[in-house]
Amino acid sequence: VKRILAEIDRLDEIARSFSRYGSAPADLPPADDVDVAAVVKDVVGLEQMGDRKVKWQLRGADRPVWAMARKDEMRDVLLNVFENARLAGARHVDINLSEEDRKVVIETRDDGSGIPAAVMPRIFEPHFSTRTTGSGLGLAVTRRLIEAWGGEIAITSEEGKGARVLILLARSGP
Repeated sequence: VKRILAEIDRLDEIARSFSRYGSAPADLPPADDVDVAAVVKDVVGLEQMGDRKVKWQLRGADRPVWAMARKDEMRDVLLNVFENARLAGARHVDINLSEEDRKVVIETRDDGSGIPAAVMPRIFEPHFSTRTTGSGLGLAVTRRLIEAWGGEIAITSEEGKGARVLILLARSGP
């Protein structure tokens, strides 16, 4: 029964990912003021409960940090980024939340297996994955959502040394 329920959850996530990826930016609801610090803390808390082998270090989330996004989608974006680090075998994941000029910066660094240079140009393509599990939609959907909020995402990596994910969002206020 557990296996069937897990598969149902996986298929549900794939269906939701297809829906989000297939939506035209104009069809998505507008971005709103979101306390990114609260969302990041919540998602890091979930990750800490899920895998005790990974050490999660969060900085900059000790006070509200407001940016333009959509709360539920922000949660999905962060879950995807953090899960990618965990699935890459990371043992340390550092998340730094900061404000620079009119931007909110979420920087995630991990010490996982990294991404081979040969596949880096393809990481945001739909259905592309370096793993045999999953839909290959995670980073494609993540990029589409962030760009729909008016933000940006960039990923750098060195195979065998980990990855760095940089998310830039427009700063806002409640």
